[in-house]
Amino acid sequence: MAVKPAVKKRVKQLRSEIEEHNRRYFVDADPVIPDVEYDALMDELRALEEANPELRSPDSPTMRVGERPSEGFAQVEHSAPMLSLDNTYNAEDLRDFDERVRKLIDLDTVPYVAELKLDGVGLALRYEQGRLVLAATRGNGRTGDDVTRNAETIDTVPKMLRGDGRHAPVVEVRGEVYLTYEGLAQMNEGQEERGDRIFANPRNTAAGTLKMLDTSVVATRPLQFVPFQLLFPERHGVLSQWKALAYLREATFTIPPHSRLCTRGIEEVIATVEELQNLRDSLPFGTDGVVVKVNEFEWYDSLGTTSKSPRWGIAYKFPAERKTTRVESIFLSVGRTGAVTPIAFVEPVGLAGTVVRRASLHNADEVARKDVREGDTVWIEKSGDIIPYIVGVVKEERPKSAKKFVMPDVCPVCGEALDRPDEEVVTRCINPSCAAQVRGRMIHFASRNAMDIDGLGAKVVDTLVTEGFAKSIADVYRLKHEDIVNLERFAEKSADNLIAGIDASRNRPLDRFLHALGIRHVGRTVAELLAGAFGTLEALRKADVESVAAVEGIGPVIADSVVHFFSSEGGRALLDDLLAAGVAPAPVVRGESVDGALSGKRLVLTGTLPTWKRSEAKRAIEGAGGKVVSGVSKATDYVVAGESPGSKLAKAEKLGIPVLGEGELMELIAGGGA
Repeated sequence: MAVKPAVKKRVKQLRSEIEEHNRRYFVDADPVIPDVEYDALMDELRALEEANPELRSPDSPTMRVGERPSEGFAQVEHSAPMLSLDNTYNAEDLRDFDERVRKLIDLDTVPYVAELKLDGVGLALRYEQGRLVLAATRGNGRTGDDVTRNAETIDTVPKMLRGDGRHAPVVEVRGEVYLTYEGLAQMNEGQEERGDRIFANPRNTAAGTLKMLDTSVVATRPLQFVPFQLLFPERHGVLSQWKALAYLREATFTIPPHSRLCTRGIEEVIATVEELQNLRDSLPFGTDGVVVKVNEFEWYDSLGTTSKSPRWGIAYKFPAERKTTRVESIFLSVGRTGAVTPIAFVEPVGLAGTVVRRASLHNADEVARKDVREGDTVWIEKSGDIIPYIVGVVKEERPKSAKKFVMPDVCPVCGEALDRPDEEVVTRCINPSCAAQVRGRMIHFASRNAMDIDGLGAKVVDTLVTEGFAKSIADVYRLKHEDIVNLERFAEKSADNLIAGIDASRNRPLDRFLHALGIRHVGRTVAELLAGAFGTLEALRKADVESVAAVEGIGPVIADSVVHFFSSEGGRALLDDLLAAGVAPAPVVRGESVDGALSGKRLVLTGTLPTWKRSEAKRAIEGAGGKVVSGVSKATDYVVAGESPGSKLAKAEKLGIPVLGEGELMELIAGGGA
């Protein structure tokens, strides 16, 4: 039986919405819905895919963990996938989990370890001969960001191991990077003194800090690390999770506080969960639950994993604090990318240590599903004590005057028509000159990873826009000292510094300029690919979809977005205005091809090489005329494999592509053949 069009449409919508939430959580560190609602979306998508197998796809969020690695960092392959645990929200689910485990390993009673689930971000560490050599974020579960330099600034990440780990050839540890409440308060004191934006919560701040490109700033922030897994424990003669924690403690890690070994079965686990939940308010850090793991490693293989989660563990999530309040108004917020988000302004209510005055309603479908109206009394929670959200409406208290919310057809700021593709849940204003977008784009344009305009932060942008000195990004480049010296926050020197910062940015490299434009789907990595392929802004402006999509690493979706921007009236006007204001992005100078032993050859690096770092091997290959590419295909000439090579090695063997070790690569570069 053919799949109904309505089902196909719903699957597309769910995938689009989940991908957006994945990006916000794993990449932007700015989630907007609670875990329980995210899990409900995933459950609905999984059920539709199971009922309609022909709709399954390897690209579906149900088949993957996390999100793509961030831009601006080297990417590294994890030696084993970093999987997420399944979540549960009640004791009965814990009992069901225990029953499944006992059936699979045929035991009456299973010992478990219960550990507090700290509210932070995952980090993988690799030590060789006791020395830290690599730290990587979770990324998409298989590939993450190399943040070694940032991790080295964290006091609780040992640079050298002690105990048995000191002399082990390789020790791999996974854990959580987090901030204490006191650490966040100290950071915010400094932010207030400098007049900078206050950080909203520990988890998002820790995630954003770990992915900063300026290590000197990371070093000033009090990040903490706790381990939760010793990878490949059999290498070290460690047979259980409880003994793994002892091994890590001896190696000088700070293990998760209040960890418990529960040897009397699941009822002891449930009692421990309740005890830890009661401790929650007295802890110096954020925690949103308890992780329950089978203690004995010998059973892990029998229990196995799904595509996303191991079957030997589960995360019990604490319930969120819930209160009622009244919706005063529903306001539409227009972001930098044009996304139009309904926001509920509510009567102030104390919740999880803060006063809540507003809550995102996410999109028109969400407002309709919950039927939230102005004047309604609503239940409000904070997911993970971070994100305020409306759980539901107290319908019996609804005033007769309450009217249904209707998403308008035009932007509430600029009056242009709004657009919502069938397969997406986000409604967008597609007018790039929209005033609400200008502010967000201006902040992004001036940011460190884009045009890096020193002195042009969020508060300065607010002042310039409010006072009418900057109605577009290009207006920034027309500012004069006398325009701004008498504005709030400015004096002679600060005005001079801002003008100098603006002038210094006029000739930034093309890739930075492309990233700064805020074209949808074009981050730093895509901007570098475009700049490298086309060389100049003029060449890229003339390119069609086919030529953009032909660039390695760029597909049709990104190509459509790029060409649409450069061909749209608003995009053309913005570029012409910037060029007229004196912005001249520096073209990419593409050097002559190197004539060497690897001229014209495409190589893939995978795994950890014995002596060379990945960057060193890449430089050596390029110095011999070769090119390092990320994916294995029929066009690949060689795959260079080290320890823990992952799936790329298997694909190379399947395609019959020659596989080299480090020594063979050195011989090949030296001209000795392989």
